[in-house]
Order: sequence, then C-alpha cells, then structure tokens
Amino acid sequence: MNALPLVGGWDIGPLFVVNKRRAPVLNAPRMHGVRRRQHERRQTPRWADKQSIAAIYREAQRLTLETGERHVVDHIVPLRGKLVCGLHWQGNLRVIHWRANASKGAFTWPDMPMEQMELI
Repeated sequence: MNALPLVGGWDIGPLFVVNKRRAPVLNAPRMHGVRRRQHERRQTPRWADKQSIAAIYREAQRLTLETGERHVVDHIVPLRGKLVCGLHWQGNLRVIHWRANASKGAFTWPDMPMEQMELI
C-alpha cells in the first residue's frame, strides 16, 4: 500500500491507497491456462524435441475426435509431485484417457518404490 501525502499535517482522506486486486476464481483449476504453459516451458529442457512433443499432443486430439472420449497428454513422472518433479519432454509424455489421468493424480508414477508410497 502506498502512503498518501499529508497536507498541512492533516490527512485529507484515507491514510493509505487500497490496491484493488481481482479476487481469485474459486472453482478454477490451479495449473491450467497461462500458468500451466509457463510451468511446462520452465520444465522443458533445451534438448527436448519440440516436434515430438507436438506430435504427442496431436495424437491426443486425434484420439479424442475418433473415439468421442477425451484423451489427454499425461506426464508419467508428474511435473509438480510431492516427492519428485519430472521434465516436460517426449520421453515423459503419454496419451491416456482423461479419467485414468485424473485418478492417477500428481503423486504416483510407474515403478514407484513402495517406501515412497508410505511417505504420501
């Protein structure tokens, strides 16, 4: 907050300027949209093949159109997990049904050691 100048030692209004900020949308997903893409960009190594990544996303879109069921691109090792953070590269991506991706969450990955499961 910025303090307003006093005129003659007396305030002529409120003592502080209130910064009006937009209230957060309560039911919006946390990582989707602009923030999600920014995070993926930060997690993409320079050696990642961007054309292969784009092909995986096109495959998900093609399967969605063909089957009528939504297919999404899943990060096998999650980008923001509790124990590990994966990278956004073609070897960490796969196309799966949205329900399987939603049930997996950001806490598990294939071949996850059982002692790490106990920590969650």
